[in-house]
Amino acid sequence: MISTVAVIPCYRHDKTLFNVIKEVQKNVTDVIVIDDGNEKSVADNINAIAKQFSNVTVLTNKINIGKGGSLAKAIHFAKEKGYSHAIQIDADGQHNADDIIKLLKLCKENPDCVISGAPIYSSDAPRSRVIGRKITNFFVHIETLSFMIKDAMIGFRAYPVNITDKIITKHNIKSRMTFDIEILVRLAWAGVKTIFFDTKIEYPKNGISNFKAIDQLRISWMHTKLCTYSFLTLPVRIFKNAR
Repeated sequence: MISTVAVIPCYRHDKTLFNVIKEVQKNVTDVIVIDDGNEKSVADNINAIAKQFSNVTVLTNKINIGKGGSLAKAIHFAKEKGYSHAIQIDADGQHNADDIIKLLKLCKENPDCVISGAPIYSSDAPRSRVIGRKITNFFVHIETLSFMIKDAMIGFRAYPVNITDKIITKHNIKSRMTFDIEILVRLAWAGVKTIFFDTKIEYPKNGISNFKAIDQLRISWMHTKLCTYSFLTLPVRIFKNAR
């Protein structure tokens, strides 16, 4: 028996938040929204939107700590509340909330696994994003010595809460845009499998992107660390797998 809660980090996406919650609650009743240090007008709007629904909890960061810190906070909160799985979805409306049905089915069949979307892009997808994903996925294949992780950057997935919170705490995984990548690699090293399903991604017109140039540098530095760690610990991991 699984118990799920949807987790929605929100920074400057209050205009799309209402529809995202509305679509999510067609399949997942409980929702956690993280107000990630938004300016007062946006924060007020987030709280006003949450009050229009039942079973929506707002966690507030006094300052902007980024996507990674917000997700880490929400997953820890989900563990304290006794949820078995946390479903991550973006607040900007780019993810197809109807596919939560597919995600939940796979969760029930594979409760110890991460369930993640594998993005299908429309023609309006920024070319830089698509190329960047291919580069990241290349390095992830090296870091995990496998092709298990088809896409490490999509923010539409379900985590088994207990093991994910444990890995976050152990390795202090709270960095901003690198969270989605690092958590999958660290979970793979811990023996947690990720199962993928196809899902369409849409980039809303006039959408607000929180991805900054410095985030690409952070991702590059993260891959440097993960590749180095993967190389140094390779004998240990081979021995564990052999056992």
